Amino acid sequence: MICRADSKPFSNGMLISRITTSGRSRCAASTRAIPSAACPTTSNCTCSAARTPSRISAWSSPSNMRTFFIVLNCDSVLWETKFLPICAGGLLPKKIKRETQRSKRLQSPQKIWQSKTLLASIIDSSDDAIIGKTLEGIITSWNQSAQRIYGYTAEEVIGKSISILAPDDRHDEIPEILKKIARGERIQHFESVRVAKDGRRLKVALSVSPIRDPTGHIIGASAIARDLTSLDSTRQALQESESRAHALFQAATQGILVVAPNGRILMANPATEKLFGYTVAELEGESVERLLPERFRTGHVAHRKKFFGNPQTRAMGLGMDLQAHRKDGTEFYAEISLTYIPSPQGALAVAFVTDISKRRADEQDIRQQGRDLRMLAGKLMTAQDDERRRISRNLHDDLSQTLAYLAIDLGKLANRPSAAELTADVRSLQRRAAEAAETVRRISHELHPSILDDIGLVAALEQYCEEFQARSGIATHFTSTNVPESVGSDVSSSIYHIAQECLRNVAKHSKAEEVFVEIEAVRDVLRLSVKDHGVGLVARQSQPGSGIGIVTIQERAHLVNGRVSFQSKSGEGTEVNVEVPLLAAG
Repeated sequence: MICRADSKPFSNGMLISRITTSGRSRCAASTRAIPSAACPTTSNCTCSAARTPSRISAWSSPSNMRTFFIVLNCDSVLWETKFLPICAGGLLPKKIKRETQRSKRLQSPQKIWQSKTLLASIIDSSDDAIIGKTLEGIITSWNQSAQRIYGYTAEEVIGKSISILAPDDRHDEIPEILKKIARGERIQHFESVRVAKDGRRLKVALSVSPIRDPTGHIIGASAIARDLTSLDSTRQALQESESRAHALFQAATQGILVVAPNGRILMANPATEKLFGYTVAELEGESVERLLPERFRTGHVAHRKKFFGNPQTRAMGLGMDLQAHRKDGTEFYAEISLTYIPSPQGALAVAFVTDISKRRADEQDIRQQGRDLRMLAGKLMTAQDDERRRISRNLHDDLSQTLAYLAIDLGKLANRPSAAELTADVRSLQRRAAEAAETVRRISHELHPSILDDIGLVAALEQYCEEFQARSGIATHFTSTNVPESVGSDVSSSIYHIAQECLRNVAKHSKAEEVFVEIEAVRDVLRLSVKDHGVGLVARQSQPGSGIGIVTIQERAHLVNGRVSFQSKSGEGTEVNVEVPLLAAG
């Protein structure tokens, strides 16, 4: 906008568009407030009408330009106006052109309002408290975060001293800060304590900067405060958690290793030193394969890559049973439980290492004791069989023959005519002696079935099944398939006694009406099966002594490296299956 303020006032179209009255009259009215000495004529104009030496000398320097502010009452807008010289011919010299171009860059009131609104929105949306104050400490601005952190509304604090936020022990702090600001200094990341409206002490980080006016003078301070209270609590809780975790890591009796995907040991606890003999410093940075015997290292690399390809937690009960290598070259059995933890570099493996050498030795001792017990049991049963054989032989050779002779002699007495009156009694004694002889024969046979040596296992079993059926009244079905004629005496004795025990259990507990006994040879295995359709093992478990026979069957099978299986359902019967290697039988 251009306005000429001399004896002929004038305003251009841009000025006219800003006011409601005519340009000439408004311009004249506006410029009447300007001293006449302030209305210059050009110092570089070439027209003859303007060549007045006194005026030219007065405005020969650009520093003599005056700036005035004119208030146009039509829209109450404050305009900055520079009075510059023009020539009488109405032409604008270069100096005026430059001022005209600069005026175009000045923002309109609407743009200024938009900028201020945007800046206020940014300040209010900040998570930090932003507070404006004078150099005397009087609060001039207060954003939403300041209200949230300190509890005061803007209406409660604007116009009051900033010292209301300072605790009693820090009142001297604020004047010192304001002094530094007045000197043009800045306060960066200064941690202090402030007091909220409800009396809470807040730990804050302060950044304070000077506020300057358009001329560069410091007129106040802008403070940005970040609440560190919750952050400090979180940091403290994190530190405590890390301290506890570190203490557990250090105090653990298990060796703990943290391993990177490339196999390098990142961390090791003191228990690892005791396990392997290396110091923690020696272990960290070393390959984890160093802790394995050399013969296992290549294979372990593949296992490690597989784990990191799909890291999963493996519980201790499902851990890997490995051999580990100490610094002194000795080896020990170790159980490894694996898990993983996330990290910025990816998953890290955490290995819990336990020395199980003693446990392995104890387990080996227990297994050896089991073998010794089975051997003793076998020897005991062999001794029993030998004793039975001896008793059987004595019964057969001595008592049985004596009873037989007694029966013969009694028969002779009964046949004498002179003894007619004793005939009935003698006949009764003869019958009882015969029964006694048969009982002795049967007991002798059961103690040691010499029939095994005489006719073989299959024939002996078949004969026993017939006798069992006759005594018990239970229909007994016997079949044999591909059984060799020659089976070792130990196997024959074990199979025969197992069949006897099974049939005795059937007679005592099963309540079955029939039983099936089958013996067969399949490839290198001799199998015995005894099956009934009685009440089943489940129903018989509550009966006294029902478990002794099962134990006897199992022990006899173990003597010849055999195995026993039981299949039973309540009300459907029981099937006992025994398998013995024929190689052992030979």
